[in-house]
Amino acid sequence: MLSARFLEAIHTDFEAHGVEVIQKLRDKDPKAYCEISARLIAATEPPGDGFDNAQSLQELGVRLLESVGCPRDAITEDMAEAAVAAQDDFTSALAKIGQGH
Repeated sequence: MLSARFLEAIHTDFEAHGVEVIQKLRDKDPKAYCEISARLIAATEPPGDGFDNAQSLQELGVRLLESVGCPRDAITEDMAEAAVAAQDDFTSALAKIGQGH
């Protein structure tokens, strides 16, 4: 896979030239340093257990409730549905605010 080979090449380059090269990039071009760092982290970190990978609205509702401290075993189907509805209302309110910018 190309991405794995690229990461290996970066690793080899780091081993040969050390942290000084990274520091030089940070000093010379902070924007590029941040972009590269973010991409490398995204490429190497496993996906989280966030909302983006919820497989259903029910699962999304459960995750929303868990994010505010509700224990999973206390969450009912009705609660999960209500959480999704509340999230929809919240998103609509934000969109209205954004339209008035």
